Amino acid sequence: GGAVSGGRLEPSALGEWDLPASEPWAADPRRLERTSVAVVDRVLLAATDAMGTPYKWGGNGEGGFDCSGLIQYAYGTEGIALPRRSADQARAGRAVSPNQELLSPGDILTFSERGGSVSHVGLYLGAGEFIHSASTGVRISRLHEDDPDGRWWLARWVGARRLLE
Repeated sequence: GGAVSGGRLEPSALGEWDLPASEPWAADPRRLERTSVAVVDRVLLAATDAMGTPYKWGGNGEGGFDCSGLIQYAYGTEGIALPRRSADQARAGRAVSPNQELLSPGDILTFSERGGSVSHVGLYLGAGEFIHSASTGVRISRLHEDDPDGRWWLARWVGARRLLE
């Protein structure tokens, strides 16, 4: 494992994930215990630094992002590997009930446009807001009934996943 140096958790402290073969993206809880709020803050900073980046299907930062590419990129800046597709990211970490009161910054929000499998993901920022890459590019949306855009996302929100405790 790594070490905390100067009050900062070094990426080596996360080490390589010991992943079960059945779910190669499921984080090992023994490793997660070594994480900190600072790691989540840096993941969120990486995502918000991408604000305004255009949408690009299959994009992972080279010229744009799609929804899962943004999430993979943000966590990847901290050495946390995630699968590429949103449906696979929807099985990463541990499930959190889709209830705003239970969410923590850094949770991956999962959405289904047609009621089937997960087709979109976003990164929860806190206070009912999440960042994601949609047709207009990387932006922040709200999960709120009083906001027409937020109401649209609320109707399609199907779950959340927590990678870091």
